Amino acid sequence: MAAGDVLWKTKLPSTDGNNGWVTVHEGVVLTGSDARAEYKGQPREDRYADQFVTGLNASNGKVMWNFKPDAPVWNFMGSFAGDGTFTFQDYEGKAYRCRVDDGSLIWKNGGFENSWTDGTSLLGPNKVVYTVSNRNMQGGRDAPGDVSAYQLEDGKLLWRTEVPSPPNNLPAIGKLVGLSGLSLVQPIGQQCQQGAPTDVYALDAQSGKVQWIFNGPSQKGRFQAGDGIPQAMMQRVLAGVRPITLPNPWSAPTIDSNGVVFIGNEEGPFYALADKDGDGQLTKAEVSSFDTKACFSGSAAAAIAPGMLVTTSIDAMYVFAH
Repeated sequence: MAAGDVLWKTKLPSTDGNNGWVTVHEGVVLTGSDARAEYKGQPREDRYADQFVTGLNASNGKVMWNFKPDAPVWNFMGSFAGDGTFTFQDYEGKAYRCRVDDGSLIWKNGGFENSWTDGTSLLGPNKVVYTVSNRNMQGGRDAPGDVSAYQLEDGKLLWRTEVPSPPNNLPAIGKLVGLSGLSLVQPIGQQCQQGAPTDVYALDAQSGKVQWIFNGPSQKGRFQAGDGIPQAMMQRVLAGVRPITLPNPWSAPTIDSNGVVFIGNEEGPFYALADKDGDGQLTKAEVSSFDTKACFSGSAAAAIAPGMLVTTSIDAMYVFAH
């Protein structure tokens, strides 16, 4: 860690190349792998995604196991329960709990067959697994989706809340200003669709009841902010990355110790949201923003340190002092 020397490297068949997470705990690295345009053994040319969840030894990089879920994974993130198990979802929104040491399945539940989401599941400190799902492969500005909660112990469905457009993002869980108990913050919207609205929902983490809604901007142009600028596209090509980002509608949300939600939008604003009086309405005085003039990767959650907050759009890093 001090010198940055390479300790090991392991070549996997492939990954989806999108904005998934690599997570490490209990000596095991978790990642999606073996990306192919395939679904349940049949070709699916328009959906290139990871067929396996792979566990690697964190000390030497050796592949320990491969687990094949019922549907491929996309924007994969494994959440560790701290008891030798982890949770995740596939792109149909089905929740899984597996063992860390060998990848074996403990339970699976939910999901909508022949659907697709760009969203990601999350395991809360309340031992509840939260997943997101859509109801078809195409999505769309007016295509409803669902946020679901499952009991970690046995996978029992605790609640399911419908949202009016695709929940194509990772949620965040924490205590929000003006409210008691834990809340789940879920961004929604259909990215890459001109005129499509984007919103942020705060849900009661225990019941799924809507606590407040923030109506964000709609996509103004053909591309999201900063994505289709020719000079920027050329710089990405020269850097060896794909010329256009086509990111999620929002960044991943972050909740600070004061219960304020920080989140970046595809139209460029980076928001601070705080329903201070807990009345379920976000007034202008409870919303502040900074325009980065660029969209955000769906995995770009703001990082918070004492007296400092750091966030990244697709082309710059921003550091704010408290």
